[in-house]
Amino acid sequence: MTSTDDETIDLTKRTEPLSLSDISRALGLKSRGTAQKWHKPPTQKAMEGKAPQNTPPLHAVVEAMADQLEAAGIEVSKETLESSRPLYPPRVVLALGKALGYLDSAGRIVEEIRSKGRGRWFPVAPTVDPGSNRKRVYTNHLASKLGIRNESIEVALTREKFTKPDGVDEINRSFWWVPTANKILKEHKIDDRF
Repeated sequence: MTSTDDETIDLTKRTEPLSLSDISRALGLKSRGTAQKWHKPPTQKAMEGKAPQNTPPLHAVVEAMADQLEAAGIEVSKETLESSRPLYPPRVVLALGKALGYLDSAGRIVEEIRSKGRGRWFPVAPTVDPGSNRKRVYTNHLASKLGIRNESIEVALTREKFTKPDGVDEINRSFWWVPTANKILKEHKIDDRF
């Protein structure tokens, strides 16, 4: 299954490994640059000699899915992770898209994210953790159900007056697992749960 540059790639049907350009098309990105950053962080020279702070998102997904990939007989070699022209299995790219909120739970592109522009953004719907397949809820989801602004939660977190997040995702956004988020809603007497 070969695609032209204008086609979106359906990761639910794709069987061949994906290049960084393919990943960009599959997730509806405007350029290959974002996929490149997800594969390999900027060089230390560009970062003024500092090592990258986080594992690149594609590498983090491969690590999180290690057991699933092994069980399916899929190998992502060290050479792939270090290559300037990597090819990633569709299963890894599908999991990344769902984990970051670019794809919905069925693997379709979430159109709302295209209008978000650059910078920090929150996923439209809860995302799926690539290792456990558990749902992750973000500040915007809780704020919406609580009837407050995202910033109110962030300030409360800084002041230690809000339940600490359960973790951070592949691009360092704080999240809560659904049971934790539902507990927060229950504490605030909100019946509309995740």
